[in-house]
Amino acid sequence: MIGEISIRNLLRKLRYNIILLFRQNKGAHQISLGFVIGFFPCWFPTFGVGPALSIALTKFVRGNIPAAVIAASLGSILWPVLFFMNYKTGTLLTGLASGDRDKIPIPLDMEEGWPEVYVEPAEHINSWGQAGIDFIVGSTFNSLIMTAVGYLIVRLLVTRYRFVILQLIRGGSAWKRYRQNKTSRS
Repeated sequence: MIGEISIRNLLRKLRYNIILLFRQNKGAHQISLGFVIGFFPCWFPTFGVGPALSIALTKFVRGNIPAAVIAASLGSILWPVLFFMNYKTGTLLTGLASGDRDKIPIPLDMEEGWPEVYVEPAEHINSWGQAGIDFIVGSTFNSLIMTAVGYLIVRLLVTRYRFVILQLIRGGSAWKRYRQNKTSRS
């Protein structure tokens, strides 16, 4: 019962903030910029300062602050998925760049005289280092590409479907009217 009430309250607050966002007289560029810049730090491990960093970056580029807050909140919820995507994308990119992903070079000079007890920990340390490199490459690539694509998508949504989304969130039947008008024009 308590979990159900808190989820319902969370959804109500999210709905309220989205209505406030779409009712502002800000342009599509500012809203889109605020959203993607607010989501940008979510691709990196920020250790709790991500929302504050999102707001600061959005103020710096003169984007929409409420859109940045919504995006930072969404990114805080999605961070496990984003981190997994970063690692997988980085593994794919470094694998494509190196050509052969199966051979991980060991940074130490491993000659025949080294006992196995030293070789195995060195290989583990190197694999953790490679995972960190994969993560950084993936997070950089994902943040840059998704920021550009996200800007275009959010701008398209705000420009073309602002009224429809607002009515849909409010609970109106604007979506049905929109579909009827679209089919009658065709």
